[in-house]
Amino acid sequence: MQLTDSDFAHYQREGYVVVDGLLDESVVERTKRRLQEYVEGYRAEREFSRMLEPKADSLPGDTGGEAAPVRKFEGLGMVREDDAFSDLAEDDGIVSVVQQLQGPNLKLLRSAAMLKPPRVGSEKKFHQDAAYYPIHPMDHVTVWIALDEATTENGCMQVVPGAHTDGLIEHEALEYDTDITLTGRQYGPEDTVALPMEPGDVLFQHCLLPHYTAPNTTDDWRRAFILAYMRGRSRFTDEEPPEWVDSLHITGEEFPGCV
Repeated sequence: MQLTDSDFAHYQREGYVVVDGLLDESVVERTKRRLQEYVEGYRAEREFSRMLEPKADSLPGDTGGEAAPVRKFEGLGMVREDDAFSDLAEDDGIVSVVQQLQGPNLKLLRSAAMLKPPRVGSEKKFHQDAAYYPIHPMDHVTVWIALDEATTENGCMQVVPGAHTDGLIEHEALEYDTDITLTGRQYGPEDTVALPMEPGDVLFQHCLLPHYTAPNTTDDWRRAFILAYMRGRSRFTDEEPPEWVDSLHITGEEFPGCV
């Protein structure tokens, strides 16, 4: 997959680029099936965690099986322990695009699945991904993979174009687990561009780009898989970085003393 000059310029200027149809239907369906197996308990996650929707005890209506209201799965263990997810992280098309943005030496910083179940999927408030990670350079790439049709009604990604050039903005922690939100600057819907996507479309997003997803008010799932890649020479900026920050070599050279 080769980005055009226009694609590359758009990423530099606006902080994101969407590649339509990067993943074929078989990859999308395999990923969705595997996630549903974890949701319904046919597989047990060992090296990664699940978080439930904070205001839902169960999923309403017909969900295709007994399914807990899982908000997300999180952890590099997703890639380490499951071949469906490791194949996704090492997908040639995805890695090729990230290399064009980051260079040849890549590590995986994050893997997660954001599920937004029907009618109970909650919003994710405005934030920057970089705020979670004390890492330099602060330019890692978040890859957001649409597994279902993502619409404004079910919580597609909404970004603030060009705001990645403003640097890191102050955040505060929220009550629910590890969530954070912007406090140093306020954004509203008028500041954003909504990014509806079809299954297999992939968003490549700068880690400093403020973004938001609305609640899922529909009867449909809005599942997405997230992978974050950083340069192989990335280093911690804190002397005592968070214990949960992890990395996994993807391609190219490895360097001592790096994350």
